[in-house]
Amino acid sequence: MRRAILAFALLLASATARAQEPPSASTTAVAPAAAPVVRTTLDPKEGAVVGQHIALYVDVLFPGDMPHPPRVSIPDMPGAQVMRFESQATTISDTVDGARLNGQRFEFAVFPRRGGALSIPPARVTLLDRAGNVIGSASGEAVQETIQVPKGIDAKGVVVATEKLTLEQSWNPEPAKPLHAGDALVRTITRTATDIPALAMRDLSFDAPEGVRVYVDTPQNLDRSDRGTITGKRIDRATYVFEKAGSFALPAVKQPWWNLAGKQAETASGKAATVTVSPGPAPAATGGPEASKPAIRPETGAAIATLVVLAGLALAAFGPGWRRRAAERRAQRANSEATAFKGVIRACGQDDAEAIYAALATWRARLPATWPAPPEARPLEAALFSMDADQGKPRWSRAMAHELLARLRHYRRDCLARPARPAAAPLPPLNPARKMG
Repeated sequence: MRRAILAFALLLASATARAQEPPSASTTAVAPAAAPVVRTTLDPKEGAVVGQHIALYVDVLFPGDMPHPPRVSIPDMPGAQVMRFESQATTISDTVDGARLNGQRFEFAVFPRRGGALSIPPARVTLLDRAGNVIGSASGEAVQETIQVPKGIDAKGVVVATEKLTLEQSWNPEPAKPLHAGDALVRTITRTATDIPALAMRDLSFDAPEGVRVYVDTPQNLDRSDRGTITGKRIDRATYVFEKAGSFALPAVKQPWWNLAGKQAETASGKAATVTVSPGPAPAATGGPEASKPAIRPETGAAIATLVVLAGLALAAFGPGWRRRAAERRAQRANSEATAFKGVIRACGQDDAEAIYAALATWRARLPATWPAPPEARPLEAALFSMDADQGKPRWSRAMAHELLARLRHYRRDCLARPARPAAAPLPPLNPARKMG
């Protein structure tokens, strides 16, 4: 009994001593700061149409001084595309209930892709101490807006809503110039829109009649920012290869859009063109009349004339087909899976997430139908659309690009190593074997 009482007294004394000890440094380092005020606003607050740029502002305000800029992200949402153009937030201050608050404003761009109610989930805020260590989290508030679909706008595809949009078209060579079977014609479409990035523009349709093959290049995105205003610029190129002679009508390329300033539906277009293709090869260029002519012996001249006639006959017989096949081979190489993967390799050598995304989309479109689905690129898509990124830090890194490329190389190596499946016989055997009873 005495031993039990003595042990209890020692335990009580130890607990009292620990309670009187000052808190350790590790305990004070993770102590959360005062809860911040998180506010979410939209611009415009109402009346937005499908495809319009809606500015989403998330304000994070701290009582007194802000210990460290927080991290803010917007979760994925159905029916909308979310982007962030500026890597730095804006420092702000405000007075709430007589208390001075200081913090930062984070701006996101929301592009609604369908009409009706749009629910934007609460912003995720990660709190950091002065050393940049995570000490807690906070959440914003969900906001909603009703998205309108203007009359005359087809919301089934990607809709562009802006105050100004231009479409320019160029040809190389000009469609009016003489062309021959096997020749190629390059069509370039350049679209520029205010407050709309190139990634938010729709893909164009390059149609062609029978006898003409079309090869579409990977689009170029050349956005620029001026004092927070984005001007999107996208360049699309298509190459038409003419397989035979004739007259071919190349349809117009159209870009429908909603004019926010004029409150009306409009269509920007590149005019159609009619191309006349001759059956023979292009004539060779000849020298001017003043070109000096060396003396040629009669027997040499006769031999040269014979060779020229034979070459002309061969060129007339095989020239158009050879030129066509050569142009097709060049186009096939340029539009092959291997060439597209080289573009992915080049893009992954940098840290430009948009260039990697565009190259990856082109490569995926050219994968053989017998290959399984390629690996997903969720970190890349999140970096472009989800904006789950640290303030002041790049949303996409070179190391992440190298990791993605390693997974793609492994996937492609496995697909190339698989034996090709034999094609099924289209018809049953003529004399099927019968079992002997």
